[in-house]
Amino acid sequence: MHQFKEFFPKVTCQEADIDKWIDEGIIIIDKSLITNILKGAMHDESLVEIQLNDLSRVFFCRVLDCPPEVKESEPEEDSEVTEPVYVKGSYLDKYDYVIITPLEPSIGNFLVSPVVQRANPRILLRTITSKRGYEFGCYFDSKIQVDGIPVIRLIFPAIARKIENAREFRAKVPKTMRFNVLVELKGRNKNFSTFPLDISAHGMFLIDPMGFFTDLKADESIHVELQVPGQTTVFIEATIIHVTRMRNSEGSQYGFGIKFDLPTRALASSVEGLVALVQRTHLRELSDIAEEFGVNYENW
Repeated sequence: MHQFKEFFPKVTCQEADIDKWIDEGIIIIDKSLITNILKGAMHDESLVEIQLNDLSRVFFCRVLDCPPEVKESEPEEDSEVTEPVYVKGSYLDKYDYVIITPLEPSIGNFLVSPVVQRANPRILLRTITSKRGYEFGCYFDSKIQVDGIPVIRLIFPAIARKIENAREFRAKVPKTMRFNVLVELKGRNKNFSTFPLDISAHGMFLIDPMGFFTDLKADESIHVELQVPGQTTVFIEATIIHVTRMRNSEGSQYGFGIKFDLPTRALASSVEGLVALVQRTHLRELSDIAEEFGVNYENW
């Protein structure tokens, strides 16, 4: 009860509710289940939301792998003795810690500090899947480096909760999918081609090919063409909602979220058809990940 109220103070409940929610799987204390969800987010390179203590501002990160350091063999060591092969993400099976990228916006990396918070920061991780959301209660541990890259280490979650109907479904676009988006900025002579990270019935999130040199701005009106081989090209007017920097294991990149203008039901249906196609492709990708790494995506 104490841990639940500490990480989810806005949820009204009694002691009896806690036991019931654990039985129903709404509250998750089984560390193996928590590990499976975190592994799923790591392999899928999902964008994870993060909140610090009671701050309302939301930051973003990704769950990273943390393979063991490779030790140099001593000449006298028995050549027949070999270390077991490390499986990506298996460090989470020890239930000790979780490695995440530095936060975006970057001010979050200053705030996630015991000095600033005057205590070990309480951290809430939130990942959204196709069916529901999951929130994980963690504490900050330290800022370290993995393979020479600065990362943040969190103490393994002690508790998690499942949230049904967390928000509008966003289908992640697999990197292998041939999904091209042509963007025309209205009011200025600028066009470019890019790739989407996800798509919903009302908008999408796209890579900004200009990266750190982006000149995109919120509230700009744009025209987009959604092109997928074998599908009819969809032409949509849209508005840029935000421009955001993201991090992954390879570094930083800029993206921008757009909201579609859908004046007709026919246009909305065309977008919904693309969302369904992306989701089917993504599910096949998850099936391959599950087969290779043993992650259970059954409830995603």
